[in-house]
Amino acid sequence: MVECVYQNDTSRMLILKCIGSEQFYLEKVIMPSEIFLFNAPKEARLEIWRMSISGQMLHIRADVSDYKLSLRGSNAEELIHNRLTEIAS
Repeated sequence: MVECVYQNDTSRMLILKCIGSEQFYLEKVIMPSEIFLFNAPKEARLEIWRMSISGQMLHIRADVSDYKLSLRGSNAEELIHNRLTEIAS
């Protein structure tokens, strides 16, 4: 398992779906500006679905390793601190 982060930097609600081996499945509604931390198998696939008037539309399909904390060059505490600073401004 790897620790991952996704930040919804859109103005719309998104649905994150993470699909891995051995029946691993994670689904989460992510609100605008929300930061979501999660653990997933390193070989899992990530799908981000955007909500529209006609229903869900696939927005991003990627490997979960693309969202691994160490690959993004930042840690979770720093992301959260930066977001809270933005909100307070």
